[in-house]
Amino acid sequence: MTKICCVCQRVEKGSHWREDYQFGQGERVTHGYCPLCFDVIMAELMDERDDMLRSPVAKESAMMPEEHSTVCA
Repeated sequence: MTKICCVCQRVEKGSHWREDYQFGQGERVTHGYCPLCFDVIMAELMDERDDMLRSPVAKESAMMPEEHSTVCA
């Protein structure tokens, strides 16, 4: 199965990611992230997480008593 990056559309062939790949008829394809796009996405997610942890709302909700928390069943 051929893997294509869902962000940049490069195709993994062996241990390389190529931009100039021609798909064969009936070739099976799956999607994922190439290493470069994965690193960018993870850095963005980590930055967003850090921003959320620094926000006043996150600090207030962390200090709320447990009886105010919502439990889903």
